[in-house]
Amino acid sequence: MLLRWLKRAALGLLALTALAVLLAAVTPQGRTGVRTALFLPQVLPTFPVKPQEWFTGKPTREEVVYPLAVGSGVADLYRPASDGRHPAVLLFLGVNPAGRDDSRVVGLAEGLARAGVVVMIPWSDTMTQKRVSAGEIDNLVHAFQHLVSLDVVDPEKAGMGGFCVGASFSTVAAQDPRVRDQVRFVNFFGGYYDARDLVASVVSSTRFGDGTEESWSPDKLSVEVVYTHLVEGVSDLAERELLYRVFVLRDAVLDDAVAAGSSSEARVVFELLSGVDLARANELIDALPQRALDALDAISPKTRIDQLNARVLIMHDREDDLVSSEESRRLAAALADRGDVYHTEFSLFKHLDPTRAVSPPVYVKELLKLYLHMYHVLKELS
Repeated sequence: MLLRWLKRAALGLLALTALAVLLAAVTPQGRTGVRTALFLPQVLPTFPVKPQEWFTGKPTREEVVYPLAVGSGVADLYRPASDGRHPAVLLFLGVNPAGRDDSRVVGLAEGLARAGVVVMIPWSDTMTQKRVSAGEIDNLVHAFQHLVSLDVVDPEKAGMGGFCVGASFSTVAAQDPRVRDQVRFVNFFGGYYDARDLVASVVSSTRFGDGTEESWSPDKLSVEVVYTHLVEGVSDLAERELLYRVFVLRDAVLDDAVAAGSSSEARVVFELLSGVDLARANELIDALPQRALDALDAISPKTRIDQLNARVLIMHDREDDLVSSEESRRLAAALADRGDVYHTEFSLFKHLDPTRAVSPPVYVKELLKLYLHMYHVLKELS
């Protein structure tokens, strides 16, 4: 039954492509529609047919090295097969357990490159170790500056995109005065708006928004990243190592007597990670040392949201268990007065992978939503 629906969906998309080809000859909107219709099957694992490959040459992939404030960064650069200058996007995967050769990463980058976009994906040893550092934001600024300096890139048509933590970091980087007038758009997929709220959600296992709260089970990756970040903010090395063993490695136990004799900041982190409700979590977060709060604010789009000039396109799965979808809703609400935000919530993704099992009618509806969202992204790159 599902296979038959998928075949029908594939035929429908091909029919849409054929219609769009006719429109493409006379309208820019039609050309963007064709690029979108060809792009989606390339990145959706359920589509056995990849029509984009019929009409486009294989992109070139190369490793590039670019200057940072200290040292140099490494990225993969995907170039379209066609000559000339192209629009470009800097993609940041954030805390990504998949490697640079992961088929999903390569498929996405090649799909965009076949759509005529230069794609640059910087790699971070810190983030692949599941650690979050505000220094990566400055690295993204340098990466974007390098990208728009390339001869194959049209600097007037360049944007950023990110996934999960990478979405939030990209948004913060796009606020930087060195690049904010050059970043045309940010595609924000599954990120958080306020790192303090993210911490509160994860440690309390609660999603919240618009005055409501409900139980939420965060993914173990989110738990590990948040716990590690809080523990590594503790000043005393011995306390930090013990908390790491107790809450991240889980190979030690910290009894109440030892906890009571710890520093005040260690006691706050100990209680936060021991399991509290949302109200108490917020109280404890406010009790963290100012440097810890500053570190959270430095990686939050909320902090300088008024300095973001780029158009923002937001994607989030409603049932995301790494970052609750309320975070994206808060970002959309903060930007609502601008009138140019495009916000799509899906029921198709398992966090970032379009593999959630849904009924055939729901799948077709979700596919249309994805088409419309990617149409807006590719329109910004036209």
